[in-house]
Amino acid sequence: MKTCIFLSATATVLAVVIATAQAPSSTLVAASPQTQAQGQTAPEPTGDPDTGEELYTDIGCYACHGFEGQGGVTGPRIAPRPFPLALFIRFVRQPPNQMPLYTDRSVSDEDLGHIHAYLLSRPEPPAVDSIPLLQP
Repeated sequence: MKTCIFLSATATVLAVVIATAQAPSSTLVAASPQTQAQGQTAPEPTGDPDTGEELYTDIGCYACHGFEGQGGVTGPRIAPRPFPLALFIRFVRQPPNQMPLYTDRSVSDEDLGHIHAYLLSRPEPPAVDSIPLLQP
């Protein structure tokens, strides 16, 4: 059962990545009304990992994705290599599965940039071969 859930989530993520790769880059991040009026797209936000960690916890991302973004019972691994920022924002704004929808009123693009920076800052997990308890 766990394998089926994992494969289903992986297939969904792969479909989103493929669809995004085929879409024009200007459609990845929705521009604010002010920038739409000017005919420009919003600049890509940058983030602070410490602020991102606070937001990640306050918003409740850890409940599904774990405190380190390592994945959990209901949410897939999202760290230490999250989607590129534009795709990450799009995924949060238009989640394909059971993830709740987060509009720009509930979490800003700037805050998502901080969360993205936090996820990028997470260390790689150790190699399986380096963990004595997992050795035969």
